[in-house]
Amino acid sequence: MIEIERKFLVTTLPNDLKDEVCIQQGYLAYEDNLEIRLRRAGDMRLLTVKEGSGLSRQETEIAISSDQFDQLWPATEGRRLEKFRSQIQIGAHKVEVDRYIGDLAPLMVAEVEFISIEESERFEKSSFMGREVTGIDAYKNLFLALHGLPSNSNFEHQIAALPYLIRGGQLHIVLVTNSTQTRWIIPKGQQEPDMPRHNVAVMEALEEAGVIGSCLPRLHLACRQKGERTLHIYPLKVTTILKKWPEIASRKRRVVSLDKALKLISDPDLCRCIKRLATRL
Repeated sequence: MIEIERKFLVTTLPNDLKDEVCIQQGYLAYEDNLEIRLRRAGDMRLLTVKEGSGLSRQETEIAISSDQFDQLWPATEGRRLEKFRSQIQIGAHKVEVDRYIGDLAPLMVAEVEFISIEESERFEKSSFMGREVTGIDAYKNLFLALHGLPSNSNFEHQIAALPYLIRGGQLHIVLVTNSTQTRWIIPKGQQEPDMPRHNVAVMEALEEAGVIGSCLPRLHLACRQKGERTLHIYPLKVTTILKKWPEIASRKRRVVSLDKALKLISDPDLCRCIKRLATRL
């Protein structure tokens, strides 16, 4: 089927929402203008292929068994999201309202489907709808599952690098101290305007740890730390370790095995996230 829809940010939840269901969604594979996803919604288990971009896309969806879903779900690790979906009627149109939870809270969006481009152009948004984000990559479910909340949103987060290298056949991690040199962490910093998140991770690794390398934008994990901002971690494959770097005076640096790194880091949430990423390196 051809999917024609418009998407809007939701400013306040309307009172007459109905049929709320929890949706878990993960992505098996993706490339430009193509995504293959799994979805669990209530009793339904679905495998979906979407092709195209913008207002109109081709969608193919089939129901699968619970066993098939359970076998495929582990392959979506690091590319998942969870949300509550409700419905509301606006004139002749059924509107789906998604309230994201977990690392994507408090983001809320509304999607409206149409039978034609002309009908979509005639649609007038309701008072609970804010800015239209149709076709904006940062608000696509695939991007949200990969990269978390859009960098131009008002929701607080930080960007981190997980610098790694292989020594003697073993995975090693580059750690730094915080600015007061009281605990071991990984390089991190604030989102920079108009800079992709993985490039921010590269910059922080250079400035704080004195390492040069490259990140894979699609390999990423959102880490929720108790009492702190959500940390979006990008593994960085180290190619060069500098003897001098911008923050050498305020930070110590160590290159240690994964096991040693997990013992040095005092934050259990950060350790848990690093373990999960390490299984994919």
